[in-house]
Amino acid sequence: MAALRLLNQVHGVRVVSPTDDSDAPEADAWAGRPEPGVLLGIKTADCLPVAFCHPASGRVGLAHAGWRGATAGVAARTLKAMGVPAEESLVALGPCIRSCCYEVGEDVVTAAGRGSPHVEATGNGKYRFDLQGFVRSQLLAEGVDPRNIDAIPHCTGCRTDLFFSFRKEGPTGRLCAFLGWEAEGRGA
Repeated sequence: MAALRLLNQVHGVRVVSPTDDSDAPEADAWAGRPEPGVLLGIKTADCLPVAFCHPASGRVGLAHAGWRGATAGVAARTLKAMGVPAEESLVALGPCIRSCCYEVGEDVVTAAGRGSPHVEATGNGKYRFDLQGFVRSQLLAEGVDPRNIDAIPHCTGCRTDLFFSFRKEGPTGRLCAFLGWEAEGRGA
């Protein structure tokens, strides 16, 4: 039976190792090589889960990227904390709120950078933010091969029949993204 380890997420950029012995480390990402049978997990309900794997070394990463963490670089920090070549890493971008449902204010525009191609004005003083596209761009800038990035196309806001969405549903459940190794030399 696998053990699931979760973070106490704070919408930041702190990355911790699977060897951290805290019950629930205060951080928004894991990076390292977990022991076989230990699953590293994060929870989301519109934020983007970003999973990393470097098969040759067995090192993995898992980041919780809301707009604050994404604009502060949590995905890039996770990749760097893994200590592996970016171009050899595999990345999965999970379900998140997409720009069709993600209306944001000036605070997000400022954090993402004025002129970002991932921010679109709606004409009512609000903006739409492409969270998944923003993080994907950061990973490409870090050297991740675009062929090694897989993304789930669904919007958590549009598909509340499949996913939880805090923005669409208010207080709701959470999705859990997790990864780890079954046994030495076997996949997650």
